[in-house]
Amino acid sequence: MLQPISKLIDLIALASARLAELAAAILVTAMVWEVFARYVLHAPTVWAFDVAYMMNGAIFLLGTAWVMRQNEHISIDVVRKHLPKSFARISDLVLYLLVLFPLFAVLSKVSIHKAWMAWKLNEVEMVSPWAPLMWPFYACIALGLIAFTLQLLAHGVRCAAKQAGPEHTEVTP
Repeated sequence: MLQPISKLIDLIALASARLAELAAAILVTAMVWEVFARYVLHAPTVWAFDVAYMMNGAIFLLGTAWVMRQNEHISIDVVRKHLPKSFARISDLVLYLLVLFPLFAVLSKVSIHKAWMAWKLNEVEMVSPWAPLMWPFYACIALGLIAFTLQLLAHGVRCAAKQAGPEHTEVTP
């Protein structure tokens, strides 16, 4: 029963990573256009800064689930590598399922509400002269947090099932 759910969560992480790739393409395109418009056309854009910070945030959050899935996240193993493997698994189980999963579940819930309210109220960026709608950015934050939260759950369950890493379920990038 856990295998299909784990694979589904891994596919969600992959979809989130694909959205991060799209955000990176948008960021690069926007920055190239901004440089061209500014230095060749002598007409800088009013939207490039907003697109840059929104896409950077989207890339970061949408990519976290895939990084976790691939076990490529930053970890500090100075003490952990000297501990028995059973203790390390138990500490992972506690960390991922009892600390990080609930924390990120709450953050996901808050971000979903923020995105929903921004959509409902047609919220715009008040500091920007371009005044873009904020709900797409908040939705990217919510999607990234949801995918990461689910990946924390899957990782914790894998630790509980004594599966060390992502090699137990194959998902192609």
